[in-house]
Amino acid sequence: MRAGRRVVAIPPELLPQLREHVERYSDKAADGWVFIGPKGARLRRSSFRRTWNKTRTAVGLPDLHCHDLRHVWNTLTAANGASLKEPMAHMGSLVHSGGLDLPARPAGS
Repeated sequence: MRAGRRVVAIPPELLPQLREHVERYSDKAADGWVFIGPKGARLRRSSFRRTWNKTRTAVGLPDLHCHDLRHVWNTLTAANGASLKEPMAHMGSLVHSGGLDLPARPAGS
């Protein structure tokens, strides 16, 4: 199965870190990968998993899963006043029941 392509909204506050990452770590080809493996090739699930596991343990979040980041994004989007349509469009949801990870109210309220 081949993954689809999506337009990803990147908050302006993250652009400096993303630029640094691209300059230091990404494939330099015009159509190169942003995230590459330790040997410079396309990132494979196995090499990502090793890095992810070490990183989440190092930052004190050993139970964090990649999919959890979708929920974080949806919560932050809702907390900042986004309509239901906005996160659904970014998450690739085509129907109102799909991808509905928004909390009933933003965290901390």
